[in-house]
Amino acid sequence: MDYTDIETVEANLGFTNSSEETRAFLAQLISDASAMVDNYCGRTFGIPDGQAVTAETFTDDNGRLIDDFGRTLWLDKDLCSTPTFAEVPAPTCTYLPSDTPYSRIVREDGIWPDPTVITGHWAYSMTPPAVISRVTVRLVQWLYHQTEAVMSQGQTVNGPNNMPTDIRNALNYYRRLRLP
Repeated sequence: MDYTDIETVEANLGFTNSSEETRAFLAQLISDASAMVDNYCGRTFGIPDGQAVTAETFTDDNGRLIDDFGRTLWLDKDLCSTPTFAEVPAPTCTYLPSDTPYSRIVREDGIWPDPTVITGHWAYSMTPPAVISRVTVRLVQWLYHQTEAVMSQGQTVNGPNNMPTDIRNALNYYRRLRLP
């Protein structure tokens, strides 16, 4: 999912009446920058409009059913909607933290079966936080100027190795922590 749009990027770059070629290039940079944000943070920040819920399977074999006596299900992705369960009747649960994105689900009425199938929206939030959209615009600007500088020097574009410090600093709060 792209975290900003061409019009916002054009306005921030001071472009008016961009050619179709420039708009296509900016669209590619937006997709690249959005992917860089996801990769750096280890999470996805939004659900495309109209995207259906998807199912995730948690088992002992794939290491995704990690618990304390079978009651706590640790999610390896963010869950931004109240899930549904394949199990009938649905278990009574507490979602942690109390607000989305959920990182674990505690079962109040027994232990999780192996496998456990949960259906929901797997992302940090349904729409990207405003800071993620702003950082993506800044990252697109940086990528554009990197490409512009390299092309003006007649060099081959290999792409930059690191994001600027201000972008990393803004994203550090959103990085998903992983336990070994």
